[in-house]
Amino acid sequence: MDFEFPRGDTKPLLKFKLKDKDGNEITLASTDKLYFTVKRDAYSTNVIIQKTRGNGITITDDGYIHVRLESDDTAELDYGTYGYDITIKTTSGIVKTLTLGTITLTEKYTFKGDEI
Repeated sequence: MDFEFPRGDTKPLLKFKLKDKDGNEITLASTDKLYFTVKRDAYSTNVIIQKTRGNGITITDDGYIHVRLESDDTAELDYGTYGYDITIKTTSGIVKTLTLGTITLTEKYTFKGDEI
């Protein structure tokens, strides 16, 4: 899934439930890790943004996983396109990429320093 929005905007990106191949909901254990990672491209070792459970990723009581970027996450980044993925790492050692896509940061005119 690809996203495009102005640099420095607060952006709720994703809302989804984990499901197995048969469409049954999967509940994460409290010890399972969930990562939303943004890099310039797939070859980069430099993590630009990373959200984890409790830090930008929330799981609601109805089982939905929400990923949200705050204004400060992108306010100082260059305009352009970045890659992201969402990966789960279970306590049993399973690592699985759930989704990947791009985030394109577009121009805006009111910058963080302009806000009074």
